[in-house]
Amino acid sequence: VSGLSVIVDSGTTLIVGDSDNVATFYSQIEGSADASSTVGAGFYTFPCSSVPSVSATFNGVSYSISSDYFNLGQASDGSSDCVGGVVSDAGLSGGSEGFWIMGDVFMRNVYTVFDFDNNQVGFASL
Repeated sequence: VSGLSVIVDSGTTLIVGDSDNVATFYSQIEGSADASSTVGAGFYTFPCSSVPSVSATFNGVSYSISSDYFNLGQASDGSSDCVGGVVSDAGLSGGSEGFWIMGDVFMRNVYTVFDFDNNQVGFASL
């Protein structure tokens, strides 16, 4: 997915997005499935045997998200499905375009600087 509005929030654990774009994101991951009825509303699973490579790009710079942070663990004891760190929230949809909240699943992979004087956020690779 691309062209999204984003909020960077250290008080949010996961990466949270609007329902349509999160569904599009997981549609690109082979074997993924909506796990709203088993794990919880907005959650998706993917095969534990093939954790996807995930990254976020800001101003043309791509930042990888470690599989250790994207993979939240098995959906249940003994399950071959793992829970993804990107979840949907229908409340984030608005107008023709929703927005995402980049929480700890993303922020644990970068240095983050909140520049309040200039109303901007900056990132650097770890």
